[in-house]
Amino acid sequence: MRRWLLRRSQPCVAMVPLMSQSLDRSLALHERLKLKLHLLVCVWCARYLKQVRLLRTLLRSTSVSDESGPTSVSLTAEARERISQSLFQK
Repeated sequence: MRRWLLRRSQPCVAMVPLMSQSLDRSLALHERLKLKLHLLVCVWCARYLKQVRLLRTLLRSTSVSDESGPTSVSLTAEARERISQSLFQK
C-alpha cells in the first residue's frame, strides 16, 4: 500500500519547496494535505524536514544570543605577531 501511495504522490523534488514554504507560512489546506500524505509514505522527506526544522531552531537560538553584541574575543599580542610574520614572509 505504501509503495502504491508513493508512486502516486508528488515526487520529492516537487515537495522540497513546499516543505520550505511550510516553515515560513501556513500552507493552504490542499498543500498541507499533499505534504502530509507525502511525508507519511516517504521516509527520506520526513527525515529531511525534521533536519531542516532542527537546523532552523539551532540557528534561531544562536542568533538570539548573538544580538547582545559581538563577543570580545581578541588575539593575544604573540598570536598577532606570528600572523604578521607569516604574512610578510611570503
